[in-house]
Amino acid sequence: MLRRGSTVIAGAVCWLSSGQFFLIQLIVQLAWTTPYSLLHNYISDLGNTACYPTPISSPAYICSPLHIVMNASFILLGVNLILGAFFTYRAFDPSRLRTLGLALIGLAGFGLMLVGFAPENVNTGVHVTGAALQFVSGNLGMIVLGALFYRHHHVPFGRFSMLWGSLGLIGLAAFLVCRSSQLNLGLGVGGWERVIVYPLPLWAMIMGLILFIRTQQPNMPGMDEG
Repeated sequence: MLRRGSTVIAGAVCWLSSGQFFLIQLIVQLAWTTPYSLLHNYISDLGNTACYPTPISSPAYICSPLHIVMNASFILLGVNLILGAFFTYRAFDPSRLRTLGLALIGLAGFGLMLVGFAPENVNTGVHVTGAALQFVSGNLGMIVLGALFYRHHHVPFGRFSMLWGSLGLIGLAAFLVCRSSQLNLGLGVGGWERVIVYPLPLWAMIMGLILFIRTQQPNMPGMDEG
């Protein structure tokens, strides 16, 4: 099912590069001089360009000295997801599921670019639209590609993709409940937002690694020339 090709390696590297998103978050969080909570702060607070008290989304005060770095990370992740989807297109057997799944991944990448170009305090409408695209499209894309894997009898890949996408959608439901009712549900809005967002870059890293390894092993079962 998975094919080799000169562009597949480039796509795999793009998806592997999604790991920068987690490293940059850690660096930006450590730069805060005020408390930052993984349970109560949004990820987007790290890209907020202003400093002000915000009791709704933060336990104390939003002030992100490295907001430029965080917003660049959002944009870079979006670009990597889009390019990864484009370059790995030929890695999968032709089907409507392939086209739909990778298009959804690319749309999620576009949403992340909007998030980076329009921080939450600069253009709320564009920012929320971008976040919504990532929340929904990214997780649906993993589920669709999971169905593609199942169709071609790659059960482990199918389970992995569907589980990750389903986890993200469960996180979305819990996040919306927290936002609308002010309930904690154990993780808070920040924690549940991470349940929504993190599956896609983690999935991209793992799929990128799988594709990269397989392109380096010509006789590996399941690989054909693309």
